[in-house]
Amino acid sequence: MRGIYIHIPFCAKRCTYCSFVSGMPHEKMHLYVDALKREMDERPIKGEDISTIYIGGGTPSVLYRGAISDILSHIFEKCAVGADAEITVECNPDSVTEDFVSEIISAKVNRVSIGLQTDNDDLLKKINRPHDKAGFLRAWKLLEKIPNKSLDLMLGLPGQNEADLLSSLELAVSLNAPHISLYALKVEEGTPLYESGFAADDDLEADFYDSAYRFLISRGYDRYEVSNFCKDGMYSRHNSAYWDLTEYYGFGISAHSLLDGKRLANDDNIDKYILGNCERFVEKSDAAEEYIMLALRTAKGIDLDRLNGYGVDLMTAKGKEITEYIRQGFMIKEGKNLRLNDNAFYIMNDIICNLI
Repeated sequence: MRGIYIHIPFCAKRCTYCSFVSGMPHEKMHLYVDALKREMDERPIKGEDISTIYIGGGTPSVLYRGAISDILSHIFEKCAVGADAEITVECNPDSVTEDFVSEIISAKVNRVSIGLQTDNDDLLKKINRPHDKAGFLRAWKLLEKIPNKSLDLMLGLPGQNEADLLSSLELAVSLNAPHISLYALKVEEGTPLYESGFAADDDLEADFYDSAYRFLISRGYDRYEVSNFCKDGMYSRHNSAYWDLTEYYGFGISAHSLLDGKRLANDDNIDKYILGNCERFVEKSDAAEEYIMLALRTAKGIDLDRLNGYGVDLMTAKGKEITEYIRQGFMIKEGKNLRLNDNAFYIMNDIICNLI
């Protein structure tokens, strides 16, 4: 079974750190939704078995009422969506209304991902978020009929200290959030934050991450991927499928797909897309390298037999390096499974680079 990702490139405001394709003119929303449905009609998804759907962005909750229902109805008409399919919509607190919640519930959405980033109102202003802590709490309450909720937080924001981060984590835990995504700030070229001259402090972010990890583990959360924590098995099935190299369709500008072992990318020109002139590019990829990189980010780690199926015998190719990582306590090998130890996630990128 495959998944579907839908990209919504509209936002109320553009965050200073955002490098995604977003912030498109709102007057193009109706035309864009029509174009999304047209793209679905033009691609071979009819009768496809679908296990997860993820509507992300951007900010899907800023769409006009009826848009999400329209998009999902079109998918249900064309595809065999499983009765237990995970259907997620991203939202920001400022655009969560009673009408929005009613719409997504009636459209069979059963999971939401809500962006808080921090509960410090001053920091929210600095990064140009369109909400405050009170607005987040209001939105969380409105979403109470959808128990499967994920909460996004960031570490390393300009002016953020450890007390700020722990305050946000305390709030998330007090709300009994079943899933928490914790992302380290990346300052991408072309963003307002980059243009301001701000640079991320990798050492500080590592310290923040260590504190956040210890805090969440002590509160009963499991780290199933380096940036993702959950309670009671409430992991993101859609994102887990990405990390497992499960194939999926991506619709919308800048959306990516993984189909028949190939990665495809839609271009990011909204005007061309609306006119039906979407260009799709095949991206260079290596399944073995991707699997090593993605699997080592997860608690499950690498299935060495599966990697052999991609044509790589890792224990033969990198046995010396792996043996040394095991000796140092950074890696654990259990039968045909190879994973990182908890203390190795801080040097994860170095380990991955040495093994691919």
